[in-house]
Amino acid sequence: MSKKQSNQRPKTGAEIRQAFLDYFEEQRHTIVPSMSLVPGNDPTLLFTNSGMVQFKEVFLGTDNRPYTRVADSQKCMRVAGKHNDLDDVGRDDIHHTLFEMLGNWSFGDYYKKEAITWAWDFLTNVCGLSKDKLYATCFEDEQGIVPRDDEAAEIWKTQPGFDPTHQLFFGRKDNFWEMAEVGPCGPDSEIHFDKGADACDKKGTPNHVCRVNGDCQRFLEIWNLVFIQYQRTSPTDLKPLPKMHVDTGLGLEALIQITKPISSRQSSPKCRR
Repeated sequence: MSKKQSNQRPKTGAEIRQAFLDYFEEQRHTIVPSMSLVPGNDPTLLFTNSGMVQFKEVFLGTDNRPYTRVADSQKCMRVAGKHNDLDDVGRDDIHHTLFEMLGNWSFGDYYKKEAITWAWDFLTNVCGLSKDKLYATCFEDEQGIVPRDDEAAEIWKTQPGFDPTHQLFFGRKDNFWEMAEVGPCGPDSEIHFDKGADACDKKGTPNHVCRVNGDCQRFLEIWNLVFIQYQRTSPTDLKPLPKMHVDTGLGLEALIQITKPISSRQSSPKCRR
């Protein structure tokens, strides 16, 4: 449990960002600054599109750092390439042209148990999110090649106050992360927040059902915990990595949106991340 737990919940964006960094510093993470929005040494990217970009070479095994646990708040843009959100900006309440990604990483140090436990603790005890509004997804391969991530699913069920019916399985599109066509990859576990029935923008649509990873705005993905345990060597071949890593990304703007008091949330402009 964090020393930061109290009735003084972080309310502003600056407070939430600092609470995240303080929390993971308590968990013995080195805190590093955001890298440049334009990566100077990566010709594959026009803009930095995630927090893990500055650690890409570490995951590829071509660079070393003086730490095995690290956290930061990274400025990101997703306007080109594999991760392109530009067409969604202004069309929903969750996408921004520029956004900040809070993240924590392990380079062969801790793994699923710690990553899940700390994520649950931070969201529920530091940020004060209602436990009954949180859902967690885990990986189940529809192709039957990669084993189902029962390890992560069981860890979720041990979190204090977690509703086991809120643990769901999804396939490769939603719960398997890959850096590129080849390279480090692995199953991920996403945390979603239920904003309530009033947040649904598909009311009146025939046969519509609000659900996690559905097509309405009710359920908001806020944090992705990636468990990097494979090296993809071809479209069909995966090899276990000698060390397992953690790569997480938490949307600062998304967290601001759901931690606002209800009264101010109803009267404020929509957040686009």
